[in-house]
Amino acid sequence: MATTVTYFTDKSAAPYSHTGAGRGYARIDFSERPVAATNIVQVMNIAAGTVVRNVHIKVVTAEGATCTATVGDGDSAAGWDASTNLNATAGTITSGIVGTDARCLGAGYTYTSADTIDLVMGHATDAAVIDVIVDFFSIT
Repeated sequence: MATTVTYFTDKSAAPYSHTGAGRGYARIDFSERPVAATNIVQVMNIAAGTVVRNVHIKVVTAEGATCTATVGDGDSAAGWDASTNLNATAGTITSGIVGTDARCLGAGYTYTSADTIDLVMGHATDAAVIDVIVDFFSIT
């Protein structure tokens, strides 16, 4: 049974831009909070009325062993990226692909209720450090 880890979102609010557009950013340090394979890790809060255009994962520190995850949300576990490599070379960035990943639509995906960007872990993770970057705009 998968466990939902809220450690990273418990200490942050959803990104918000008064101008309507912005980029949300969260640094996720798995050495601070190790997780197990199959854990659902909430990495960024998304407010109702937010349109997300894409989600990017940047490896800051590689895990050091095989480590993958899907990138999605509460309704679509792999909606933003079907597989991201958390053991890639530092500086590697992955993103959703328009026409391939379900949530990655040209105009963006509208969250009508609050949600979170989630990673579903394919492997136990205790060393990786990643940046989660969300391109968004507010419609409220």
